[in-house]
Amino acid sequence: MSEPVKPKRKYASTRRAGQAAETREAVIAAARAMFISAGWQGTTIAGVARAAGVSAETIYAVFGNKQALLRAVLERAVRRAAPEVPLLDQQGPQAVAAATDQRTQIALFCQGITEVLGSVAELMAVVRMAATSDADLAVMYRDLHAGRRRNLAFVARSLGEHGPLRNGMDADAATTLMWRLASPELFLLMTQVEAVTPSAYAEWLEQALIDALLPPGTSTRTETLGNN
Repeated sequence: MSEPVKPKRKYASTRRAGQAAETREAVIAAARAMFISAGWQGTTIAGVARAAGVSAETIYAVFGNKQALLRAVLERAVRRAAPEVPLLDQQGPQAVAAATDQRTQIALFCQGITEVLGSVAELMAVVRMAATSDADLAVMYRDLHAGRRRNLAFVARSLGEHGPLRNGMDADAATTLMWRLASPELFLLMTQVEAVTPSAYAEWLEQALIDALLPPGTSTRTETLGNN
């Protein structure tokens, strides 16, 4: 009489999933550091693998190629602590949409976008510089800015739902203004060249957007700002 087959331990698959997640995190962290320090051309899969303590074959199996790896690093930089949650579904943007006072919306937005830019701006600079000589990276750079515009349109529409914009401005025009003022390029100019602190940048951006988007004499904020 044969012995009953023992069921596979559930923790085995859980452990493998955990190890895979740890490997992915290690690769993304190593790739981020190398892309920023060495640029697109200076970053290699072999170099990232050495820094992450994995094989190059593992990186190819998980990410596919160097361009896909850069996209994964950029996505993580945007989503930060909630990598599985699209940016607009995260707490910060949802708080902007839920606020009913336009100045509060702008203040919340500026807090959140400053954190995002602090995480992603240097990586965007890597793509921008590589785009001058690499057609695929030029497409990526345009796509990234198109994605920024789509995300900012969400904020512009939310602002318009809670009051008029300056001089009858529509959501498209408001989106364009936000897209320019809250750009990673301007963020780096101010924080790295001018040595403005991120908090000072957020304050500057808040006032610039109030002046550009809201009618003169708009009432001051009445809602309490929460953490983004």
